[in-house]
Amino acid sequence: ACVELLEEENIQIPSWICFSSVDGENAPSGESFKECFEILNKSKKVNAVGINCASPHFIESLVCKFKELTTKAIVVYPNSGAIWDGRAKKWLPSMCFGDEEFELCAPRWRNQGAKVIGGCCRTTPSTIRAISKALKETS
Repeated sequence: ACVELLEEENIQIPSWICFSSVDGENAPSGESFKECFEILNKSKKVNAVGINCASPHFIESLVCKFKELTTKAIVVYPNSGAIWDGRAKKWLPSMCFGDEEFELCAPRWRNQGAKVIGGCCRTTPSTIRAISKALKETS
């Protein structure tokens, strides 16, 4: 639907489309990333594709998978790894990444092919500083 809108409205600004993933294998809709990329790769309006608000534990494998599926730039901004408990209406701090883990992983994600790296839910300005520092030190 997003690709159709970009085409129909003849949007003339750079755009990217990001996916989340709760299992590290598929889009939240249940569609395979292969199916999604078959549509995205045909669009000249989509400049980059990415992973948004997925666990940082999935990022490495998803960047590799995305590299196999597209030549478009890859964007990653994972969450902290915390899990939302909808019933209790609170975050569960299971397998969370702290700033140190992001600092270690960000250069690997870049080396695998991620062109833009950031953070989403439950990351902080401190996390982004750690990512920035690590990328500057390893460039």
